[in-house]
Amino acid sequence: MSTDNLFKAAPAKRILGRIAPENFIGRSEALREIAALAPSTSPRRGLLVHAAPAAGASELLRQAYDKLFRQRGGASPIYFAFTRHEQTIAAAARRFLHTFLSQLVAHRRGDHSFVNAPPALRDLIDLADPSDYEWVERLVLTYERARDGSDELALVRLCFSAPVLAAARGARTVVMLDEIQNIEKLRGEVELGNEIAQVSMHGDVPFVLCGLRRGLLDELSGGNAPHRFDGFGTIHLEGLNEADARTLVERLAFTERVAINDETRDLVVQLFGGSPFYIASFMYAAHRDQISLTSFLECQRVYVDELLGGRINRRFNSILEEITPSHTTRRALVRLLHEAATNAGGKSPVEAWRRRLELEPDELYPLMFALHVRELASFNATFMEIGAESLWRDYLRASYRLQVAVEPRALVVADTLVETLKRAPQTMARHYRRAAALNLRELLARFDAQRVAASLLHYDRFSRIYRGVESEEIEIGLDAETDLIRLPQVVHAASCASFHPPMLLVGDEERCAVAHGFDAMPYTDANEIVWLTAEIDSKLEAGRAVTEVWCERLTQVGHSCGFKRFKLWLVAPEGFSAEASELLSERDAFSSSRKQLELLTARLSPEATEVGATGADAPDEFEMVIPMGSDTELIAAHTVEQIARRLDFPAEAINQIKTALIEACINAAEHSLSPDRKIYQRFRLESDKLVVTVSSRGLIVPSPTNAGTNGSDAREENNGRRGWGLKLIRTLMDEVEFERVDDGTRLRMTKYLRR
Repeated sequence: MSTDNLFKAAPAKRILGRIAPENFIGRSEALREIAALAPSTSPRRGLLVHAAPAAGASELLRQAYDKLFRQRGGASPIYFAFTRHEQTIAAAARRFLHTFLSQLVAHRRGDHSFVNAPPALRDLIDLADPSDYEWVERLVLTYERARDGSDELALVRLCFSAPVLAAARGARTVVMLDEIQNIEKLRGEVELGNEIAQVSMHGDVPFVLCGLRRGLLDELSGGNAPHRFDGFGTIHLEGLNEADARTLVERLAFTERVAINDETRDLVVQLFGGSPFYIASFMYAAHRDQISLTSFLECQRVYVDELLGGRINRRFNSILEEITPSHTTRRALVRLLHEAATNAGGKSPVEAWRRRLELEPDELYPLMFALHVRELASFNATFMEIGAESLWRDYLRASYRLQVAVEPRALVVADTLVETLKRAPQTMARHYRRAAALNLRELLARFDAQRVAASLLHYDRFSRIYRGVESEEIEIGLDAETDLIRLPQVVHAASCASFHPPMLLVGDEERCAVAHGFDAMPYTDANEIVWLTAEIDSKLEAGRAVTEVWCERLTQVGHSCGFKRFKLWLVAPEGFSAEASELLSERDAFSSSRKQLELLTARLSPEATEVGATGADAPDEFEMVIPMGSDTELIAAHTVEQIARRLDFPAEAINQIKTALIEACINAAEHSLSPDRKIYQRFRLESDKLVVTVSSRGLIVPSPTNAGTNGSDAREENNGRRGWGLKLIRTLMDEVEFERVDDGTRLRMTKYLRR
């Protein structure tokens, strides 16, 4: 459902929203979640909105307010933002009560003029709906007595519990509290964040608590143990995705009558990373100065103007002024931030910050935390790392030259314009490369111990078997392959640059990934594995030279990061030459082409898994649970015999399957420390094979002689009887795999039908 349709029946008049609803792009789902709090039957107690900086969180709440205000007869919307300019907790509490009563009366009277020009509290008593007159008057009188007293806690609790009092008198509200991170600056004896958390969790009123994602929960905890916020939903508000960001640029260009084309539209999206705040500021500036955006030069002129003196400049200036009110300290901070940004990796020690800023710890740490919350830097206990956003770094560079180096403004403007203009084509080229990248990190994150055809990870084999073959025949061939590779269970995947920043110098971040996981159970050091993956940019089959370079690069990443055991996987769009494949074989590395990667991605997608499990061609699958002991393995043997007969296994093969299953059940009963004393069996009947899985709960404690070992020897551990049983099963079945899982063991046995 589009945002346009969401507001189709709404009047065009805005109340708190700063932009027209039709220009509010990409947030329709978040709007629906907030609006769904209004009915008294809502299952949620509220919402936590974790917002990225400049992601448009305030506008989301304002648009939600306007939407709820127009829904006559429902819950009354309340919007309140903690500002940077408020001084004390008591002042914020007083302003909240005034805002609450003004907006409540406005909605219940259907007169939005009170919202932006609230009457005095005493006047609100007379303006209140007759059904509200009595409790509003009592609340105002009680407030006036508390205001004139000395009990700050009583005043704060009275003001912020007003929504609960109103609900008890039949006036239901949806309270939206914005910019909660600003609570940290308020002076007072009360833990305001904790008080807000308590009233929002325990009152029968839905609250929307919104703030910067790095500081929201910290402020709401109020220095105490973190609250659980049971019954609250969560919205993670990021920048717009590229499609929505492009739509926003086009809408604003049309609304503001700014000429634009596809190339400059995409550049604007890349310049601001999908931030609706920065995009809107940029487009309004172009409208104000009557500049058409039909070339990169025109775009960069507006960009530099905004960076050095427009709304974007004012935003960064106000943040730094709030963090460091002292002009001298702020100037030193700009110098320090700029120097850190120009260092390799953008890091500098905390101790250097203390010496350079000449601040005591009780002054330094709040400053660093404020930078951290606003994502201008990352505070990591012993060092500060400057944010990588190019807009922020451009501002730092220009501010340093103007305020610290005191260079002529004309020179700074000219140099900044020249540099950003030279960077524009590079920015777009990187965007196009990123769009064409193969999403290795996302693919690795799907690895979950699946078994896939080995040819998908060996280009030479895939090319030899499937070159020139139609896609449908390749799919059939892959399904028929018996040589399978078990993928690791990946627990974390990230870009190579996240682990080894120098990799950014040799390739795009999206084209190289690192995945941590386990290639067997249990979760031990011996089974830990790291996959190092890179996409080689090559229009033809990648040759031996470039393949060797990338093998060395990934190996260096593995050694630099201290990975004990790692696997290399290289991907080239058109595959690898014979010489390169030979090198990869020598390195015991995997290799794939774009075609192989597409096939692998399709097989690991949730849709493919679902279709494979429920589609018309899905194999028959049966499950059975039997208790351990009392010859119950004979029941299992009888069951598997009936299943095997359905596939016309010969009598000899059926007897082998039965014997193997009986032995597996006996082993599970004798050697598993099972708490429930049950054996779980699964029989999977396919066109050419029967797969029997026997599992049980309860870990097997390894003996001292083989503790820490891995492989088949470790899997046949503990005593000779167990080892003999597995050897017998291997002689009876075609494929046997024993593995430890989270809380037990699993034995998978396969018997092929030979016609």
